[in-house]
This record gives sequence, C-alpha cells and structure tokens, in this order.
Amino acid sequence: MTREELASKIWNEWEQGLAYQKKINLKETCEQCVDFFEGRQWPQATERTKNLPRPVINIIKFIINGKKANILSSKISMVYKPLVHNEEETQLATQRASEFTDFANHIKKELKQEDLDSLAILDGLKKGTYIYHYFWDKESKSGLAKYNGGLNGQIIDCLSIVFANPRQKDEQKQKWIIIQSRENVKTLKQVAKQNGISTTEIELIQSDDDTEKNYNAEEQENEEYATVLTKYFRKNGEVYYIKSTKNMIIQPETSLTPNADKIKLETDEEGNTNEDSEMVDIDKPDTRNFKITLYPIVVDSYDSREKSIYGIGEVEQIIPVQKAINFNYAMMQMAGQNMGFPKVLTRPIALQGKKITNTPGEVITDYSPNFDGIRYLNPPNFSSMPLTVSDKLIEVIRIVTGSTEVVSGEVLGKNMSGSAIVALQTQSKVPIQDVQKAFWRTHEKIAKIWEQFFKSYYKFDTQYIIEDDNGQELHTFNGEMYQNMDFETTIDVGSGSAYSESLSINLLEQALQRGDITFDDYINLYPETAMPFKEQLKEIRKKKLLPPEISQKIMANPQLLQLVMQLVARDDLMQQQNQQIQQAQIKPTI
Repeated sequence: MTREELASKIWNEWEQGLAYQKKINLKETCEQCVDFFEGRQWPQATERTKNLPRPVINIIKFIINGKKANILSSKISMVYKPLVHNEEETQLATQRASEFTDFANHIKKELKQEDLDSLAILDGLKKGTYIYHYFWDKESKSGLAKYNGGLNGQIIDCLSIVFANPRQKDEQKQKWIIIQSRENVKTLKQVAKQNGISTTEIELIQSDDDTEKNYNAEEQENEEYATVLTKYFRKNGEVYYIKSTKNMIIQPETSLTPNADKIKLETDEEGNTNEDSEMVDIDKPDTRNFKITLYPIVVDSYDSREKSIYGIGEVEQIIPVQKAINFNYAMMQMAGQNMGFPKVLTRPIALQGKKITNTPGEVITDYSPNFDGIRYLNPPNFSSMPLTVSDKLIEVIRIVTGSTEVVSGEVLGKNMSGSAIVALQTQSKVPIQDVQKAFWRTHEKIAKIWEQFFKSYYKFDTQYIIEDDNGQELHTFNGEMYQNMDFETTIDVGSGSAYSESLSINLLEQALQRGDITFDDYINLYPETAMPFKEQLKEIRKKKLLPPEISQKIMANPQLLQLVMQLVARDDLMQQQNQQIQQAQIKPTI
C-alpha cells in the first residue's frame, strides 16, 4: 500500500467515525451546550422578534461551576504499590514503589495535572465526555536536568476523536483510535522532511478547509492549515501511531515505545557547550525489554449514554428549563417597557405630519376638531405568574441537579459549628458521589499510562525536588531501574471541601475557647491564606510574652486572666492616646 493509499484509508476511517457522531446528533448537541454555557442562549432575531428583550439569566453556568468545584474538591494523589510475591524482596520493592510515587507527584506538578482535571470535568459537564491524551513532548524539560523532552498532556474535545467501535466503552479494547487536529502546513512539511519523506511527496501536503468546523471556530488569516489525523493502533500487542493528512503520510508507522534515548547537547548562542551541563548525544542500544501496550488515551463520561463511548452532559438536560426562564423574564421586561413607553393612538389629522419623539417635556399639539385625536393605548396589567413560574423552575432544577444552597455555600454562616458544616456538605455531595468516584477511577488509568511512559522514556537520570516537613530533598529518577517491576496503581483521595478554610478556622476558634490549645498554637495552625501577617504577629507575640510559669498560672485562673486582659487593653489605649497627643503637638514649620 502506497503512502497516498494509506492516508486515504485513514481519512475514510475518520469519516466513518464522524458519520456515527452525526447519527447520535453529537456535533449539534455539543455546540448548543457550549453556546448556552457561554451565554449565547437566544436565536437570531427575526423581523417579528427584533424588539423583544433578550435577557440571559445564566442558571446553567451557575450550576456547572458549582458542580465542577465539588467534584474537584478532594485532592488526588497517585500511589504505586509493588506486586511482589517474595517476602525477601518486599522491603526493596516497597522502597522502589515509594520512589515511583514521589516521581509521579513531581510530574503531576510539572505538567499541571490539576489544570487538566479542571478542563476535563468542565468538558464532561458541558459535552458529556472528557478525554485525556498523554504524549512525549520534545520541547519540554524534564526535572532539574536540561534534557530535551518530557511527559505532557492535553484534553481532547469529543468531536475531535473517533473510535473503531464507538459502542465499546473501554478505550483500551479499541482496534484503533484517531485524533484530529489543525496544524500549520509549513510545520507539517518540516516534520515530514525530518521523518524521511521525499520532496515530491512533501509537496502533496497542502492546506485544506476545515469542513467540520466545530463551535464556529475561526482560523488566523494569511496562514495555511491542514487537518492532521493521528491514528493509534496495536501490532503484536504493542502500541503504534501514524500521522497523516488527507493526501499524504507525515509520520510513518512508529512504535510509541522509543527505540533509543537521544539527549541533545545544550549550547549557548555561539554554539559552545554549556559548562554547567556536560551532556553528549547518547544512542543506547535498543534492548526493548519493556514495551508500551496501553493507548495513551483515557476516556470517561459525566453521565453514561446507552451503548456508546460518548456520554451525556449536565448542560444538555438543563437547556429546556433555561429557555423557559429566559423567555419568562423577557415577557416581564417587555411588559415593563410597554408600561413605560406605551403605544400612541392618533387620528389621521391629529399631528398633521409631525412625529412624536418621546422626548421628556415634549409639547404635542392635537389638531383634531374634538381634541381627542391623541391618546395612549393602555397595556393590560401583567400577571405575576411568569415570575412565580421562573422562581419555581430555578428551585426545582437546583434540587434535581444537586446544586442546592448548601452546595453553593449560600446557607453556611459563620455561626454554624464545624460539625454542622461537615454534615451539610457531606449530605450535599451525595448526588455527585458516583461522578466523583468515576473521576477517581479515571486517575487510576492515568497512573498506569504514566507508569509506561516513566519506564520507557525516562531512561536517564532526572533530578527533582521533594518538599516535606523536613524541607527540600533532591532525588534522582531513572526509569530503567523499574522496568522489571510490576506495580498496582491506587488513588489516595485526601479530605477536601469547598469551604475547608472556613471550617478549619471555626474548629480552631472552638478549640481556643475550650482551652484545648494556646493562642500561639492558634496562630501557628491558622491557614496561611487567611492570615498573611502570621510571621509579623509571631514576632510581636515574642516581645510581649510573659515567662511560661507565669503564663500558666494566669491561664489556670479565669478571673486573673480577665484582669490581665483588661490591663493589656488599658495599656494599649494609653499608648494610642500618647501617640495622638504627640502628633497633635507637632506643628508644621514655615
């Protein structure tokens, strides 16, 4: 099969995937959901509706942002555990697994995984499906070393990916997966040249129109773009990929497992070797002891669609209610306009060609014989029913979607106890627990993909820093050390809450009032973000603290403590008064 024929075959597979998306109306649904989330909630005005007000009460964005915050409220850590059956090797294996976990936490910060999670959950809530894609980025830097290349990730739009069998929900069981992107033609030709494509074939890489333009996205003018298809597939259990346009292959069939490590020598602007980094080009022999067998893609959905890998989002189900709310408020606004600017009835001869401009204080002359040729058309009284219906719709949709006042924090007051806040928040998260657990399971899949990248690509010493209670420690990671080790991936979910800071402060204040902690403990435990002046306060406390034995006696006697507090307050007041007197005595000199 020639390169042109292979490119045509991949393009046909892509179009088959798009045909399935059209069958389930995925493109139209996703675009409508994005429009409603971003506030484009009214159709184009017609001649009959051009004067109708078009208010947008974006209840959709309010609900989606609240649910996203709750789903992401708990911190997630990937944990690798050794699969060892020999007790003698357990201790070493546990240490290796701990090192693997530490490096995963470092990579999580390096590629900003939390930002990817936020984009993914937002995609799931809006479009129903969220998709992670991980790849080796030659432009990234790994750890503290100045090596070219590092793990990177992106969120793929559900309209930009197709599957061999869209009814199969497990992405790892797919025969192939194709991802679509729009890329600059000049860049594509350079990539093709680097991959050994002949000059004649490179000329076949031409710009094309984005016929499947999604979300009405526009491209920059005076630039040529082409649709690029990246196809992942397996051969003998190993993952391969190939890149092509409609007419030509850009990157031939390539194993996702690298054949050799190539570390580029860093140079300065004059081409001299950087003395701080003694690196040379390295081509290690390809032992191929470890091969990547998992697609670097993770697919999950907010709400499952029957017999389809594509899911259903939250926005799709709220749109009819959102339309009703907007229309009811539009009618109320129109009624207000009709009351403030009522229509005028005139006889044919009443104005004698003049026009009423509605200018304040305008004098209008009535030329009709009986002086009854001009009068206002009184609009009918507007019923309060639309407002009542709108309020009821908002109330019901918040209950149905689990976006009540407790979830959004509207009923959490500063006088509520910590246990009451925890109870309310725990109860409010019941509707999204299934979504949260599915999101956590997704990270277990991500951890397995990272494991394969760590063992295959990080086959050089990568230095990174770990921060703990003892300070910062410098560690070194080399994936070759772990190629013969098997790991079990789990997710450690930390306690999290959208209002954990206020809850912590509440608990600290209660502990201080009961005498369980001292005021210095209170300062040390207080959240940094809520007390930016913590260090200055500690310094002030050090200057004014009494000896420990005296402080203990005072704290043990409530009456004595109250007397001391009064004396301190009186002393502070006298100091303020003295400062005011001194300032008043200072007179400006001329």
